[in-house]
Amino acid sequence: MKIVKLKDISVGQGNYGIGAAAVEYNDNLYRYLRITDIKEDGTVDINELKSVDDINAKDYLLKENDICFARTGNSTGKTYFYDGTVKDLVYAGFLIKFSLDNTKVNPKYIKYYTLSNKYKNWVKEIQTGSTRGNINAKMYGELVIELPEREYQDKSVKLLETITKRIELNKHTNNNLYEIGKALYQEYFENEEYTNNYEIKQLNEVTTNNRNKVDQTKEYKVLSAVNTGDLVLSDDYFDKQVYSKDIGKYLNVNKYDFAYNPARINIGSIGLNTFDFNCCVSPVYVTFSVDKDYIDFFDFYFKSKRFNAEVVLRASGSVRQALNYNDFGLIEIPYPSKEMIDKFNSSYKTIKDRINKNKAKISNLEQIRDTLLPKLMNGEIDLDKIEI
Repeated sequence: MKIVKLKDISVGQGNYGIGAAAVEYNDNLYRYLRITDIKEDGTVDINELKSVDDINAKDYLLKENDICFARTGNSTGKTYFYDGTVKDLVYAGFLIKFSLDNTKVNPKYIKYYTLSNKYKNWVKEIQTGSTRGNINAKMYGELVIELPEREYQDKSVKLLETITKRIELNKHTNNNLYEIGKALYQEYFENEEYTNNYEIKQLNEVTTNNRNKVDQTKEYKVLSAVNTGDLVLSDDYFDKQVYSKDIGKYLNVNKYDFAYNPARINIGSIGLNTFDFNCCVSPVYVTFSVDKDYIDFFDFYFKSKRFNAEVVLRASGSVRQALNYNDFGLIEIPYPSKEMIDKFNSSYKTIKDRINKNKAKISNLEQIRDTLLPKLMNGEIDLDKIEI
């Protein structure tokens, strides 16, 4: 293993992104990569990206083999590797870009290195700031990396890319299936016939606020809501476990409970917990449950334009909007009859079953990747014996 620093395998130094505000996506403008767009696994949802309208934006376009590092806040350390797939992508000011030299390293090997515990532990150790973590360009440049021979890098990347592409394929399939399910929801619950014959109820009549604390004798994984309205494993803890003196304050989230942060930036993003292991959220979250037969209906409803419009009307706060459970509970909803719900659930079942099967495949592939990753980074696997 050869010991190098990030600056040794990069062209030039780390560069800070453009300090410009995001605007709604526009085909005539560049796409904009912000710190909040990067997921824990180093991916972004292209369809969620905004645009940037600035005369200097072209000077911040990413090039193939660039890698961006989040430099501040709870997201410090998250990375996004640019492979050229997303055309005309500009990186924002809270990101630091390094251009990897492919004559010195397989750039994608560094992409995967930044997903490893070695890198994540370094981030935890190096962060500065009493309330907000921070790693500047100079500090990132000093990142020490153990590099195996180039042939081993190439084979490692090929193996990991094979797994990653299978994960992406299953996610793409599920996105398509979800859109079919969404169309089905709209067909049942957003047509004129239905809207003329529904019963109006307030959400506090059909939801139950849960404030159950975690059982401190058990192990939990932390979840957080994201702007797509999903609950995901939180990136607040790199090891994905709660090891905190405040663990007793965290809220238990049962499978098929909903949760949201009442004061988050993406106000109204409500996620459904579909994980099979013990889960919890920060005590600032609101957690609630609904009738089990109405779970899929509510999952689509909370992502609908109608609900988002209601949230905008009821959220308050001049600096940062908020939507507590009391205000949330006052939202009026077109509540379907049990007969209508049964018809929808019957129609949606086949789609949902396929989605769940694909989720299981994704989870299995992610476990394989996460098991291989540290071994590959340490050069422990004999890749000559693996057919890729």
